[in-house]
Amino acid sequence: MDTQSDSSGALDTNQAASLFASMLDPQAEPDKVEPEAAELPEEITAEAADEAKPEAETTTEDDDPTVTVKVDGKDVEVKLSELKGSYQKDKAASQRFEQAAELRKQADAETQKAQAERQAYAQKLQGIQTALEAALQQQQQTDWDALLQSDPVEYLRQQRLAQERQALYQRTLAERNQIAAQNQAEQAKAYSAHLASQREQLLAKLPEWKDPAKAKADGDAIKGYLLSQGYSEEDADSVADARAVVLARKAMLYDQMVQKASAAAKKVATLPTKVERAGNGQNPGLDRRSSAFQNLSKSGRVEDAAAVFAGLL
Repeated sequence: MDTQSDSSGALDTNQAASLFASMLDPQAEPDKVEPEAAELPEEITAEAADEAKPEAETTTEDDDPTVTVKVDGKDVEVKLSELKGSYQKDKAASQRFEQAAELRKQADAETQKAQAERQAYAQKLQGIQTALEAALQQQQQTDWDALLQSDPVEYLRQQRLAQERQALYQRTLAERNQIAAQNQAEQAKAYSAHLASQREQLLAKLPEWKDPAKAKADGDAIKGYLLSQGYSEEDADSVADARAVVLARKAMLYDQMVQKASAAAKKVATLPTKVERAGNGQNPGLDRRSSAFQNLSKSGRVEDAAAVFAGLL
């Protein structure tokens, strides 16, 4: 066995592998031997090819399992793929809403900036108008005939100056009126948007008001209730905050409940006392109801009214 190596340098990786292989099996030539591919039956080859296919190409029930979610308090089974799709749509919608909110915030900032600049300009115009009014009033006290006789040149200069001041005064007044009209239009638009927002909040808290007839009937009842509580017609019509409307409705319903309970208690109090025959036992349930009605007729509280209704049930 030849174990000599080239004295010119160290062995590389391939030479070292060949050397170890020749030491283990002197008859083998590792540098020249190539593995031969084994021939397999067609059935095994086809099966191996099927197993080698990516899992993404096969679709089974396990790939799209069913999950249970709650919808309006009820358990509903949906596919995981549908749930993912719904989440992606909701996420995209949320991003669009966020972008829209950011754009609206920027627009509101620009609007506020423009309003502040317009307000500052309106104040300057007001100062100019005040100064012009004072100057024109002073010129009206001029004796024009005497000035014309004494100094015709000064007369012409003062006449031209008066005309220029009068023209500037008219332009200033027109610009102030235009700014006032623009502010009024923006306020009306903002108030309309506020009413629309409050209406959406109101419908979210009172879904039954989506029926126009129901909304009108309840609205008229609330207005009548506010008038009975000392509100003026103008104040009752100007209630636009959704929270105030809901609060007024709760107060109205509460007072109506107390009035009904008091009326029921008065009717019970006027009923004749039932005389028990001898030998019959007393009815403890009837005694409790009578006591509850008496307590309600004295206090008129909601708790006593609830006790009466509980006794009737």
